[in-house]
Amino acid sequence: MGKTLLFVVFAISIGACYFLYKNLTTNEALVTVMGATPGERYYQIDDSKDDKPPLEFDLVDPECAPEAMLTKILYGYQIMLDTRDHTPEYAGNSIDCNCCHFNGGNTLGGKNRGISLVGVTAMYPKFSKRDNKNITLMDRLDNCYRRSLNGKPLPHDSLEMESLLSYLAWISHEVVNAPMLPWLGLEPIVSTHVPDAKVGDKVYYDHCALCHGNSGEGHIGVPPLWGDNSYNDGAGMNMLPMLAPFILLNMPHGQPILTPEEALDVAAFLISCPRPHFIKDPSPPVPETEKKEKI
Repeated sequence: MGKTLLFVVFAISIGACYFLYKNLTTNEALVTVMGATPGERYYQIDDSKDDKPPLEFDLVDPECAPEAMLTKILYGYQIMLDTRDHTPEYAGNSIDCNCCHFNGGNTLGGKNRGISLVGVTAMYPKFSKRDNKNITLMDRLDNCYRRSLNGKPLPHDSLEMESLLSYLAWISHEVVNAPMLPWLGLEPIVSTHVPDAKVGDKVYYDHCALCHGNSGEGHIGVPPLWGDNSYNDGAGMNMLPMLAPFILLNMPHGQPILTPEEALDVAAFLISCPRPHFIKDPSPPVPETEKKEKI
């Protein structure tokens, strides 16, 4: 009886270890992510090939920023959440940054967490294949306004731009010296499936139309997915390698249930839908230094 009990305990222990290994690590960095809201913690497990201590940090709350920068950081956070309300002259549609970057990007990505922006300040300047040149973080924000928001670039000396940069710097300050930021970006879906827009049309009406509308028009708090009020054809979300994994991880909102094949099909359908055309070379933004007195 004693040996049997010992064997059962041993088997359970082995099973538990295997479960933790499979569910709390990734092959690329042996990363464990615990939660995705301010105050919850990220751990990077020790790498035997690296003498540095493991990286450990908490996601930070914008309201806990230093008093000297608090006003700008909170304003940047507000712009992320309600972009059209705070920058109506530059946002050309009803999409907010928060539609893709959940909680203002202050997450660690993954399921139900949108696209993370934690650590993004450490990524720039860098070479952009799309622009065929080195770009700064301000240039990247301009691209978001011109493409995803189908609008105009923010003046680089504006209060809005300074506030967005301040906010991104604050949520990133714990990881600016991290050797890698594996939670940034979206990994393309690896599949031999050929995306089928006609099948994706049905997937859309079965799983997406309830929130986004039968004509992709969106509703209050829900972004339009095609038409004149949506992102334009130059946006990242108009490319299959970005749109499909975003859908797979995050849609339907709060309960992502689609298979990789369904995500690829509905992404192909959305890309086939009409939307505004991206204008490559708009007029340069006009400096608006006086906006610094806004708050």
